[in-house]
Amino acid sequence: MASCSPSSQNQEKEKLDSNTSAKEVTEAKAETPVDPHEHEADKEDHCDGKEESLTLTPEETLALAPESNPVVKHEFVQTASFSGQIYRGAGEASLRHGRERQGSAYASCLLPAEAAESVANNVEAQFYRPPPSTDQFTGSLLRKEDEESGWRAGQRELLWEIKDPALSLQVGDIVTGSVTLNGQPRMALAVPNDAVLTTATGPVVYLHQENYWLRRIVKIGAQDRGWTEILEGLQEADEVAIRSVDALYLLERKKEGGGGHCH
Repeated sequence: MASCSPSSQNQEKEKLDSNTSAKEVTEAKAETPVDPHEHEADKEDHCDGKEESLTLTPEETLALAPESNPVVKHEFVQTASFSGQIYRGAGEASLRHGRERQGSAYASCLLPAEAAESVANNVEAQFYRPPPSTDQFTGSLLRKEDEESGWRAGQRELLWEIKDPALSLQVGDIVTGSVTLNGQPRMALAVPNDAVLTTATGPVVYLHQENYWLRRIVKIGAQDRGWTEILEGLQEADEVAIRSVDALYLLERKKEGGGGHCH
């Protein structure tokens, strides 16, 4: 029978322990796969919601001439938006029996029944042609049709008389409209529409902080008469840029070096 000396046994044990350790390390690496996008994900998490500040040189301030206004409480009235179709053109002769007159177009529009109930009789509404047209018209409510005669359940047909002295609206034309509803106005934080810039990461504003501008992502709500409601991101009396907002954004991106940076 072959026998092993103590020194040989120790060498064999060390070799076995070494191989076992190497195997454990190899298995541990195999159990923890490396994500090739791990660093990119970390970078995106780091950039997500990050606020960036922009300091202007005297020359840049002179060129951009940014202005700021405080965030204020604005009275928002309830409005309803809708679309409709012209069923009588403005160029058609006035009817001897009826309210339709030459010089006005007549449109049929659908509103949710609840909103239709909040439209006052003879109320005025603003009408627009679909983009890219910028034509704008003023109309007044002609009458509300019976709810039972609505084209769809839960909606009510409203007929509008739209002033059109140029006789441009023809039968079949599509128009969009906006009307103020009866109801109690509500107060909410707001900034002028020009203060909000839409970007790939969402709406942003530039907050004025002493000698620099801080880009901040905000959550917006309703828009009313030139004002945008701020739901999150600002407090009353915060100073925000209301002029050259897009120029501030482009300059900031240029100083960052273009793509691949936080927005």
